[in-house]
Parts: sequence; structure tokens; C-alpha cells
Amino acid sequence: MMRALISTYDKSEAWARLARGLRQRQWELWATAGTAAFLEEQGIEVYRLEQLTGITSLMGGRVKTLHPAVHAGLLWRGDDDLKVVRELGGQPIDLLAVSLYPFARARDGGGSDASVTEMIDVGGPAMLRAAAKNHRQVSAVCDPADIDSVLAAIDQGNRAELNRRLAAKVFATLAAYDRSVADYLGGPDSVPLSLELPAGRALRYGENPHQAARAFGPWPEGGPDLLAALVREGKEVSANNLFDAETALWAVAALARPGAVVVKHQTPAGAAIGASLAEAYRRALEADWEAAYGGVAAVNRELDVETAQVVRRRFLEVLVAPAVSPAAAAVLADRQGLRLLVVPEPWLPPRARLRSVGGQVVVEDWDSVATAAGSWQLMAGAALDQSEMADLKLAWSVARMAKSNAVVLVRDGATVGVGSGQVSRVRAAQQALAQAGERARRAMLASDGFIPFPDLVEAAHAAGVRAIVQPGGSKGDAEVVGAAEAAGLSMYLTGIRHFRH
Repeated sequence: MMRALISTYDKSEAWARLARGLRQRQWELWATAGTAAFLEEQGIEVYRLEQLTGITSLMGGRVKTLHPAVHAGLLWRGDDDLKVVRELGGQPIDLLAVSLYPFARARDGGGSDASVTEMIDVGGPAMLRAAAKNHRQVSAVCDPADIDSVLAAIDQGNRAELNRRLAAKVFATLAAYDRSVADYLGGPDSVPLSLELPAGRALRYGENPHQAARAFGPWPEGGPDLLAALVREGKEVSANNLFDAETALWAVAALARPGAVVVKHQTPAGAAIGASLAEAYRRALEADWEAAYGGVAAVNRELDVETAQVVRRRFLEVLVAPAVSPAAAAVLADRQGLRLLVVPEPWLPPRARLRSVGGQVVVEDWDSVATAAGSWQLMAGAALDQSEMADLKLAWSVARMAKSNAVVLVRDGATVGVGSGQVSRVRAAQQALAQAGERARRAMLASDGFIPFPDLVEAAHAAGVRAIVQPGGSKGDAEVVGAAEAAGLSMYLTGIRHFRH
């Protein structure tokens, strides 16, 4: 008789499917009380673990599987061990299935320290560690994605190779879980960074075709899994595609109204909001028609037929959306080379960003702090009306995602000029103003960093710009604000800069 022990915090259909599959193969099932009740509701025959241990749970459920009969059943290796297991009143266990307490979800949910600490799993990791150590005898399952492989290996009568892979996943999962707890308790400065990332998959290439690249992850700090979001296959995505897709996603996520952003080389080439998604996408595309060719775009509403028809007007590498209607997918079905990434909302950024520098890895907090327009300080000129303020907010949102030094011009709900990646701020402004041309008149200007000298203000005024938003904080703030006042420009300070290198 083969036996499985199942203890899952996650009471999902996947685990019921595993239990059902094992019973169909004449396995005997044991489960902790909550899991047993869940499986019994599904009509699955199961024994309760308390029949082996003699205890239901202690200390409010904190102690229920930490028992010699359980761990002996997981660590048995031969006949002598089986005698010990049975003397303890236990049974040999051939498969363990555990889903851990969702510590990361509790940590990110804003609960009290006591409630988050309560979500530190003890019994689950202890059982998984024992089963994974004894992988020659026991299948240790911690991921419902492995269920089909487990059932197939049982049918084939050979679990040895699979068990080793499952054990490796268990230890990687536990390492990431423990690191997440350690970071919460001690902070990033008090514990060493230890990354345990799934191998992911090979990318088409890195920044250039001669550079091999591979994506690892997802890592435990959150954020969307863009590779998993790929729903329309074709040629593999490159590293550049992923970098641009991330930029487009976070740029469009900041827009409250239907919005679209087209990205090239990790900086927005065009961004717009509109009464409809199709209007927003069309205007983002037309903001820089030339740069949009072969770019990456993102929209913040379900892709509909009308918008899909606009998408067809210009070749794209990648399109990111929270959802795609079947009719819209049909419109794009023959669009060669286009990869669709469906990233369901809510779009929650990762807690941290990793970048390699030589032989080191720099870990920094994600730039998720944004000042609301209501907290901006009006330092010069008259307050803007609602429509003008909407344009200024859009310019600021786009500037946050452009490469620094960045200056962005917006008029009537769409970008008209983007200057980015320049070594001086006034050059970034000159680039944006030159692109805008006559469209700079009445436009709103945003600078991702403080404006150090009046020259930028003077150039904006000469081009007809209506208002400027910038972080402030320069030694020359008084002179810059004075120049805006003298030119009749409205100037707002946000108090926070957003460099993006």
C-alpha cells in the first residue's frame, strides 16, 4: 500500500486533483485536519493525521505535524526503520504534498507584525525538508505545477529521477521562503542576499544578437512574470523586448484613464490618454510615428477590436495588455512577429530591483514612491485648470519612465516631445522641444530631476510652453522659479526626483 500525506494551506482544485488521482491509483491518503475536511468536501476518502499522532493541534494550530510518527514516516529507508515507524504508531509515507503558509502575501498585505509573523510556516518546511532529504523513498511536492508529472511517474513505475528534481525545487523554495522571512525580520542591511531562482528559459538573444541571454526567475520579491505572460508564440523574445515591455507596463500603469504607451530602447516614444483605448493608442502611435516602428507598446485596458485594428497600422515587436478579447486576438492573428503579453491586473511592482555592476549585484528599492498632484507646490504663475493639470500629470508620469536626463512635453493628452538619456538637462529639453516644434505651444513640460539653471525655463518659454513640473531641490531653485515667474510660466515642484539610468 502506497501512502501520501497532504497538508496544504492553499485549498485549491489542483491539490484536490492530486488527491483524486492518487486515490484512483489505490493510494492511501492522510491529511491534516483542515486539508482533510477540504478533501472530504470533494468526496475524496482520506484519513486524518490525528489518528496517527493522537493530537489534533496544539497552541492554536502551531503544533500539529511536529511529531516523531510523522517525521519517522518521512525519513524511513529500510526494514529496520519501518519497525521504528510502526513502534511509534506511524506509517511509512511515500509522497508528501505541502503548500506553505503564504508569508509573502501576508507581509505585503499591510497587516500587523503579529499577523505577519503568524504566517511563518514551521511544520510545512520541516516536513518538506525531511521528505526532500529522503527523496530516494519519498516524492516531495510543493508546487501544484508538478502534479501531472508526479501522476505520470507513478503510472510509469519510476519516480527516482522526478523525486530528485522535486527535492531540488523544495530546497530552492525553502531557501527563498526563509530569505523572505529574514529580510522582513532583519531588513536588507542585516542579512546577506541569497537568491534561489528557477532557471527560466533561454532568450532569443541579449542586447545584441551575438550576446546569449537567459531569464532567471521569477524571484520572490514580486512583480509580473513577463515570460509567463507570453500568450502568442512565435520567435522567442529577446532581452531588449523584456526590458522595453517592463518600461511600457509601468509607464501605462500610472495612467488612470484609458492609456497607451509606445516604448523604444527603454524610454517612452509616445504616450497618450483618451476617451477610448483606441483613441489613446492611436494618439500614442502618432506622437512619434517613426520611432513606433518595431517598438513595444502597452495599454491599460482590455485590448478590444477597435484598438487591435489601430495596432495593425504599425509593426510592433510586443504588445502588453491586462486582457485581450477573443475578437481582438483574431484581428491580430496574422500579424507576423507580434508577441502578445497578457499581464492581468492588479499590476504590482516588485519590492526591489537587481542590477549587475561588474562582479557585484546592486539591490535597490523599486522606485514606487510618487507624489500625488494634490501635494505639488505651485511656486510660480497661475494654477492650472483641470485639463491643463491632466496634461502636466501625464508629462510627469512619462518622465518618470524615460531615461535620465529626461524632459517630456505633453499637449491635449498626448506626448509631443521626449528628450531622454542626455548628459545635460537643457539638452534633453532642446531635444524634446525640437521634436515638438509648433506643438510645444501651450504644452506642459516635466523634468525627471531638478532644473539647475534658468536656461531650460528660457528655452521652454521661447517655444511657447505653458507650465513646468520638476522636483526642485537645486541650489538655483530661487533663480529658476524667478525665471518662470518672469516668463509667465506656471511651475510646480514635486519634491521627489525620478532618475532612471
